[in-house]
Amino acid sequence: MTIKELENKTGMTRANIRFYEGEGLVSPKRLENGYRDYSEEDVRTLEKIKLLRQLQLDIGTIRRVQQGTLTLEQALFAQLTRLEGDKTIIERAVQVCRELERSGVEYTVLDPQPWLGRLQAPERPQIPEPPTPASKTDKFGAPRACYHPWQRLFARAMDVTLYDTLINVTWLLLTRDPGFVRFQTGGPVVKFLFGLAALVLALALEPLWLHFWGWTPGKWVFGLTLRDEDGDKLTLAQGYQRSYAVFRDGYGWYIPIWGWWKMWQARKLGLEQGQDCYWDHDEGYRYTKALRKMKDDRLDYTEAERETGGGWLFVGVQIVCCVALQAAMLWCFVPPCLGELTVAEFARNYNHSLRAQTAGRDYDEPTLDEEGHWKKREASIGQTVILLDDTSYTEPEFTVTDGRVTAVALHMESRYAYVGSGFRETIAVMALIGSADGVNPLNVLSTMEAANKLLSTWEDLEADFRGLHISQQAEYTGYEYASGIGQLWLEDAKTPRHCEKTVTISLIE
Repeated sequence: MTIKELENKTGMTRANIRFYEGEGLVSPKRLENGYRDYSEEDVRTLEKIKLLRQLQLDIGTIRRVQQGTLTLEQALFAQLTRLEGDKTIIERAVQVCRELERSGVEYTVLDPQPWLGRLQAPERPQIPEPPTPASKTDKFGAPRACYHPWQRLFARAMDVTLYDTLINVTWLLLTRDPGFVRFQTGGPVVKFLFGLAALVLALALEPLWLHFWGWTPGKWVFGLTLRDEDGDKLTLAQGYQRSYAVFRDGYGWYIPIWGWWKMWQARKLGLEQGQDCYWDHDEGYRYTKALRKMKDDRLDYTEAERETGGGWLFVGVQIVCCVALQAAMLWCFVPPCLGELTVAEFARNYNHSLRAQTAGRDYDEPTLDEEGHWKKREASIGQTVILLDDTSYTEPEFTVTDGRVTAVALHMESRYAYVGSGFRETIAVMALIGSADGVNPLNVLSTMEAANKLLSTWEDLEADFRGLHISQQAEYTGYEYASGIGQLWLEDAKTPRHCEKTVTISLIE
């Protein structure tokens, strides 16, 4: 019979039935198509369990009775002794309450000592607890009390990775600033805050996962479900209380050194001492192995396939997160304005590409204002700027047709001892290429590299490049040209020197 029919016959919920299966109290057959097939014997077993649980017997005692290491008579005798003791205490309390009520005494003049003496009941017989059966071990040989520590460790790592990727990708898409990740311009403090935000987000959303589904994405990958001692999913209050305890005592508020120490203690407790952390152990929460399902009661994986598949899924998720982060970074290098460009949009593209290339460095490199004029960037407070390079650029010359930029010309001159070339010209190519077809996150970096290689020369050239025509006229005296690095070197300190270059970048109509 199916689990739905079993629910109707026993009156138990599906979660309780799964819980008792996880505890090994009932073991249905598996059909070739992967479905569980419950028998009438399973129905009787579950009804017996239901009866004994309503008689307040614990799971460990029921398991011992099933295994034959404890007789039902012995278990019921011990339980009856406990219940009789509780009954005696309750009856004594009822009798004293009734007599105290009849006496009509007021609280202000109540003498509690005689009544406390009457409440004292003979001590209940001391019945030794049935010995706990030997715990089963998982595939790693760790005792069941560890609640699958290795799988949980990797599941937690995967959850944090997912949320860290979500935060970073969202930040990159909103700001379009690859400098944060590429050059770590935020510094260790900002990186710490981003890591903290990812952890807080994971622990804030985890109670929702556990309440509605019984697992988080990481736990699902490794086939783990978290249930309370009755086999039910956690309430939201229980979930948030547990997450708070994990954040406080598991991660140590994410405080450097202290947080590492707390995580090391948790790892030592689970992997070396075979104990679970108190936020699960004290509340009776238990991790169980659950096979991932396709639909209804059909199993998607066998036990062995699930163990192997969980590791491959973990690796796959890490790869997907890396690819997503890299794709978001590459998108940041794409010019923000595409199609026909005004001068202001060209300037925006130029400044965006400049920021992507110089994030965290070269603070003195000028930007363009909305009218296309050079605008010097201010140095940070407390910095002194000494410029020895006398290289100068004239204002960019734009060719505008019907309000659309179709060409831009850059002219530079220098008498400095060492003169490079191509940086501003490459940025201008990346700004105007927004009007050409074909630029996308997959080729934007290769396009930038090819443009820089093309323009890092001191030779005249005419070339078509990705929908643009590039024309360069260069001349120099008093220098030696190092073609390997695209620089002019001082030939002789006494020889007059001068160099200049004009680069025109235009759309190919």
